[in-house]
Amino acid sequence: SEPNLANAQKQAGPGAELYDHECSTCHGKRGEGMTAAPSVIGSGALQEYPRDKSLSTSPAMSNNAQQQAGDSTRPPGAPSRDPFRTAQDVFNYVSTKMPLPKSRAGTLKPDEYWAITNFMLIAHGSAVPAGGVNASNASSVAIAPK
Repeated sequence: SEPNLANAQKQAGPGAELYDHECSTCHGKRGEGMTAAPSVIGSGALQEYPRDKSLSTSPAMSNNAQQQAGDSTRPPGAPSRDPFRTAQDVFNYVSTKMPLPKSRAGTLKPDEYWAITNFMLIAHGSAVPAGGVNASNASSVAIAPK
């Protein structure tokens, strides 16, 4: 929501700037998802398991050749990534898989990934502890909106 986004920009300023610079080109200024990148903020974002892209009519969720190749190596029924249940799960994913292209994945500093994770979760409406999410508390912070 607009209030959550404004709150995130105020509470997680460095994360907002990093998100805008590193993530918004693919995921949108408001985290709404664009082209082949899913939404990462708001309704329908940060699902526990990834959507079955073959069932979606949204271009943002359609399979591309690289995704199809990865899907063909998974056992039937296995998720294409670990589930998103906590802030730690989101951090683990973004800090090893983002930003794209793959050659840039994991290239930001850990504190930059924490800043982006904080921004995304606050904008998503998740309850984030005072002082933000970090390595010592992330496993206990649920990503579900308040």
